[in-house]
Amino acid sequence: MAQHDADFPAFLEAMRGRRLLHLGHREADPDALGSAYAMSCVLPGDVGCARGITTAARDLADWLGMTPLIDPDPAAYDYVLLYDSINADLVGLPLPARYALFDHHDVTGGHRYGSFDNELADGAEWCWLRPVESTCSLLADLFIAHDVPITGEMAVALAAGVVTDTGWLQAADAAAFRRLAAILEVTDLYLEDIVGIVDSPGRRTARRSEVLTALRDVQETQAGRWCILSVETDSDEHSRVLSDVLSRVGGDIRATACPKNGETKASVECAGPLVTQTGVDLAGVMRQVAQDLDGLGTCAHTWGTQMLGRIVAPVDQRELLDLCVAATARALANCDGS
Repeated sequence: MAQHDADFPAFLEAMRGRRLLHLGHREADPDALGSAYAMSCVLPGDVGCARGITTAARDLADWLGMTPLIDPDPAAYDYVLLYDSINADLVGLPLPARYALFDHHDVTGGHRYGSFDNELADGAEWCWLRPVESTCSLLADLFIAHDVPITGEMAVALAAGVVTDTGWLQAADAAAFRRLAAILEVTDLYLEDIVGIVDSPGRRTARRSEVLTALRDVQETQAGRWCILSVETDSDEHSRVLSDVLSRVGGDIRATACPKNGETKASVECAGPLVTQTGVDLAGVMRQVAQDLDGLGTCAHTWGTQMLGRIVAPVDQRELLDLCVAATARALANCDGS
């Protein structure tokens, strides 16, 4: 039985001396990697994830001077600590028999993509779920509340997770800025230094150029009174930026596709009011696309929420994007108010 929001000092004592794996979600971003790294400084162990890490997470790892393990075997460890993960698909590796969970995706909200259940919580022996902006925020709160020393490297890792999981602070509230201030107090760095670590000027220039190029090829699909804007791009990082841009130009639903480890990753996203009005479930839409592909002999993996559905499959980018747009349009046609 999971000990939700359990005694943190008792947990630290129970973990000491064990061979530990600190495991972020697959294709770890700075929040997953930063969380795993920061806790590994308190409870020594290996840091890893499945299927590689994002560009921003790689920049963070380089600054920290660490190399995360890719596709480690959870069964090779005494205990696994999971970070920033909501289900087995997102972990991307076989779930360990015994694990602890630290995550900010809570049914009560707190994540900018909306409210939903964490499917890993009930299987965890120790569990901390809090509706804050990032898993790094959750850990920072625990460390501060229980007088766990935060080193300069830990502070950078935690701050990077907060900055990136709030969309480069665009979705940060007052509590997020207070946490960042508390975290950065132990360093001689400023907020702009953290942003520079995970978002260098050179990468910003390259991203701007790619986004401007991709915007010329945006396709518009009308689904009743809703507008679906879709576009291909060359990286996951650019995909996220493009989704924000398409939202600002009036896309009720934004669909993007990019290459990912030899396959294609597609994301379909909308804002909360559309879900409220229609009841559409974009994660469910992606599951339907995956089932259709499975019926054709193509294996696909999905995860997400009502407001954000994602799928990875060995399918051509344009083909997968068109399948996702068509499935989304059908789902909207079946929803009340569409």
